[in-house]
Amino acid sequence: MSSKRSRNKRPQGSPAPRPVQPAAQPESEPQGNPAILVAVLIVFTLFMGWYYHLSVLGQMKDLVGGVTMLDHRPFGYSGTEVDALRSVMTGDDRGQLSWVHKTAGTIFTALISLVSVVSVGLYAPKTAWRRLLFIPPALFLMVGIAQNIVVDELLGRPDNGLLGAANALTIGSWILLVACVLMTIAVLVTAFIREFLRRWRDPSLQQPGGR
Repeated sequence: MSSKRSRNKRPQGSPAPRPVQPAAQPESEPQGNPAILVAVLIVFTLFMGWYYHLSVLGQMKDLVGGVTMLDHRPFGYSGTEVDALRSVMTGDDRGQLSWVHKTAGTIFTALISLVSVVSVGLYAPKTAWRRLLFIPPALFLMVGIAQNIVVDELLGRPDNGLLGAANALTIGSWILLVACVLMTIAVLVTAFIREFLRRWRDPSLQQPGGR
């Protein structure tokens, strides 16, 4: 019995055994890079913008003898201009424009809104006014789709009863489009500058292999 006690008894003055520390677990890698998602959305949006505004609506302009579509009049249009466009458009032309509005026009409008919302959601500072940045893309989605519907209805009527509404929606859609584009650029550039300054000020991130 005494021999067991002597074996278990720690000599005086000897250092206490250090507790074994568990092995450090490697940090989990992020499951995806949000910048890739934003980049893909931007590229797809630019393509749809080229296809809708430059390719399709440009072809529609050539089809009716060089008369500019109402969608490309950001400062509005008069009844005389609407009558001039209506007079050179056949029923097939109006049907084709309506189809373009329902497909490429709607997709482009939705993509612009989506890029703005995703950019704000991922990169805008989480402040009290952050929620206000979601208003322009939401308005652009509603106004842009409504503008396409009203313009098609205006060109299909013999009168200009919807001229005021079409003008307001066309001008409003262009204002909101510019607002969404500028806001998205500002959010992404600001986020890039913040990340650059963070890495510049953190010595560990400047070393080779630093996280």
